[in-house]
Amino acid sequence: MRTWVKYGLFSLIILAMFIWLGGFFAKKEKPGEEQRQVSVVQGLEVGVVEKATEIPSFYTGHVVTDKRVEVATRVMGRVKELLVKEGQMVRAGQLLISVDGEDIQAQVSAVEQQVLQAEQALKSANAHFETVKKTFERYSALLKEGAITQQEFDNMKAQYESAKAQVEQAKAGVKAVQSQRQAVASQLKYTNITSPVSGVVVQRNVDVGDLAVPGQPLLVLEAPPYMFEVFLPERLSDKVKVGEVYKVYIHSANLTLKGKVWEVSPALDPVTKTFRVRLNLQVAEGLKSGMYGSLLLPEKVGALLVPESAIFKRFDFTGVWVVKPDNTLELRFVKLGEKRGEKVEVLSGLKEGERIVIRGVEKACEGCKLGG
Repeated sequence: MRTWVKYGLFSLIILAMFIWLGGFFAKKEKPGEEQRQVSVVQGLEVGVVEKATEIPSFYTGHVVTDKRVEVATRVMGRVKELLVKEGQMVRAGQLLISVDGEDIQAQVSAVEQQVLQAEQALKSANAHFETVKKTFERYSALLKEGAITQQEFDNMKAQYESAKAQVEQAKAGVKAVQSQRQAVASQLKYTNITSPVSGVVVQRNVDVGDLAVPGQPLLVLEAPPYMFEVFLPERLSDKVKVGEVYKVYIHSANLTLKGKVWEVSPALDPVTKTFRVRLNLQVAEGLKSGMYGSLLLPEKVGALLVPESAIFKRFDFTGVWVVKPDNTLELRFVKLGEKRGEKVEVLSGLKEGERIVIRGVEKACEGCKLGG
């Protein structure tokens, strides 16, 4: 009997638990009475999907120059003074580097001594010639009078011709050492290296105390005008013309400059299917070759554009939060095209004029209501 009661009570307890878990004792709500609570999201910025007929495309290129000068020395010596630094503007004729010229000066002094010796030799030869000349003239008169023999006259004539030749030889010696002195002295001017052009110092290869070797560049200068070189796709080959003016943005210098098309290459690269374009840039301080930039080229298109900040990405999903007519939010998948500055082209998923969230996409949620 006790066992039957025990099992009976246990069965009742189990049955009661099933009834409770099944919600039998819970309060019943009639259909249609419960209303869903809608979250309101604040701080979202809303914009409109635009359709553009002309948009700027950005093509990457770099600054180049046709006038690049390597400054070197013609004499060997230690760098005594370095008067410029990289990035400095210089004018034509400005002193850039001074090289120690003590060795050349010593050579000039030695040649000066040789000049003095040659001039002294010429003076002595002239004095000897004048003495011999007078004797020769006297012998000529004596020969006419028959006072001397022909042999005696011939001997004197030979001495006269020899003295005359010595004078000419001495004169040639003077000219030779004078030319040598001029050649050595001219090397002194190369110890002061000046700028051949007006431009900017873009590279420095020496410091004070370094040995300057002839033929090795000490400085590299670049002179304006600067150009912007860019490679454009084949589809633009008949749209960019010489003489047209476009905007060029130089990133590192934060400059927006005008560029006039100077050269359009007629040939296409067979691999990249691009062609080269060069634009003359307006003069700007701080500009130098190698700088990275972008050419802003307007193109006629029919594209839907949205700000890049409106794009919502999660893993492989790319979407945009759309504001429906009742001000609730809907996350919609979109297919993107090219980036156009700060905006992105939308190929599918949106319609012109639709309202979308353009700021604060991380706060948005599906079905949430747009706050004030």
